[in-house]
Amino acid sequence: MSKPQIVLLPGAWHFPSCYSLIIPKLEAAGYTVHTTQLPSVTDHDPPKDLSADIAAVQTIVDKAIGSGNDVIVCPHSWAGIVAGSALVGYSVKEREAKGVKGGVVRCGYMCAFVAPEGLSLKDAIQGKQPTWWTLKDDQFALLSDNAQDIFYNDLPPAERAHWFENVSRTHSFHAFGAKATGESWKQIPTHYLICEDDQAIPVAAQEAMTGMVKDMGCELWTEKIKSSHSPFLSHVDETVAWIRKVAGEDV
Repeated sequence: MSKPQIVLLPGAWHFPSCYSLIIPKLEAAGYTVHTTQLPSVTDHDPPKDLSADIAAVQTIVDKAIGSGNDVIVCPHSWAGIVAGSALVGYSVKEREAKGVKGGVVRCGYMCAFVAPEGLSLKDAIQGKQPTWWTLKDDQFALLSDNAQDIFYNDLPPAERAHWFENVSRTHSFHAFGAKATGESWKQIPTHYLICEDDQAIPVAAQEAMTGMVKDMGCELWTEKIKSSHSPFLSHVDETVAWIRKVAGEDV
């Protein structure tokens, strides 16, 4: 039986390069891995809503499905809101009902936002702007230098600086206020990696979101890791093993 293809979705401000440590290990384990930059990660013409990000996710997932492949989608952070909206209709059951093969068999949220339809990221954080980014030109969320200590707090200082050099300092501000348009996690079985030392999305918030999904009767399984907001950089082997379990392996 062939292994499912994997789609990795980076979070706010981050480029696909943030996955450069885990992709080779997943490929060595026999997986085909796809990733893409979300359009809201930009320094010009920022999207006003989720539509551009949703389209980007659907394009890369369509590529992974190809002529009928099973697919695992793993969003990080901000990308969780996008995935919840973008993957409506992409579950294997929904696609089978339409007479098409393949689809998303499971998702693996990595300390990612899970938002009900009609809720935005700004709603999720109750309008409280974090201290580590500021508003620029009423269009961009501009990262402050101390954001590296939020994203990578369990990495040595030199590694924090290195990875912070590889992010966009700007992200669409208005996208953060855009409402989720779907709840694909109601149809797609979902695993969630709770990062206990996350300073961007506190563990209590992660547990509240996963608890909400479970209370709705959806299929969701959680696993905890003693990690910052970026487990794919600070806990590489553990993150790879977790993604392989999401993909159905007994690792």
